[in-house]
Amino acid sequence: MSLASIDDVQEQKYRRVLYRGFISEMFVPYMDPTEEWYYKTFFDSGEFGFVHHQPFTDCPANAVFLDACYASSDGTPVKISNAICIYEKYAGDTMWRHTEVEIPGQVAIFLDYHVELTGILEVKGATNTHTDQIKEDVYGTLLADYTIGVYHDHFLAYYLDLDIDGEANSFIKNNLENVRVKHHGSPRKGYWTVVSETAKTEADARIKLGLKASELVVVNPSKKTKAGNKNIHIIFSFDLNVQLTHCILNSHFFITFP
Repeated sequence: MSLASIDDVQEQKYRRVLYRGFISEMFVPYMDPTEEWYYKTFFDSGEFGFVHHQPFTDCPANAVFLDACYASSDGTPVKISNAICIYEKYAGDTMWRHTEVEIPGQVAIFLDYHVELTGILEVKGATNTHTDQIKEDVYGTLLADYTIGVYHDHFLAYYLDLDIDGEANSFIKNNLENVRVKHHGSPRKGYWTVVSETAKTEADARIKLGLKASELVVVNPSKKTKAGNKNIHIIFSFDLNVQLTHCILNSHFFITFP
């Protein structure tokens, strides 16, 4: 995706958001240390061209499909039909179905549940037909008779070249910090507040996600809203319980400065 922008009706102009963004790689390591499986770590994007979509199955009828190409092992371009589908989403999202609040100061909370089917990429043969027969670690889940779905991860590497309202952007990490109440006029002992850290160097922008509540955002410091807040693009929100389980990953986020 390139040259993405939004149509700001109030400002009556297009505002820049993204110069270029794509999946640079998705690698899938399997958690089976046996001789036949220990080496299996697939690079789905580079080796298989990532994905193609089936019309009316993966994307709705109003979707427009685009082809893509990737380089094979000998450098020959390989075409992927219907690699990208673009469509307007009619999902009843909160911002569209609840644009006005009738009672000032009231907060509307919505819980949306999505029930979907998932799949297992790789399976291996086994001698078991029931979980009661499994007496040792089989490194996966018994899916059917004599069939083990091997545990594995999907690590997606995104390349995002953001231009939030222009090229002069900053990367900020917003942390939720606990603060003790120091004055005696309140019965509260503590509260949380947001403490922002602006990356000054590329080393500052190497982020390891964990249990600490954080929000990663890109801002244009020179552009602000009517209320004086910075225009931001949230890369990752407060649910950051993502673990580094392989030595290939030293950090979850890397920022490069021009």
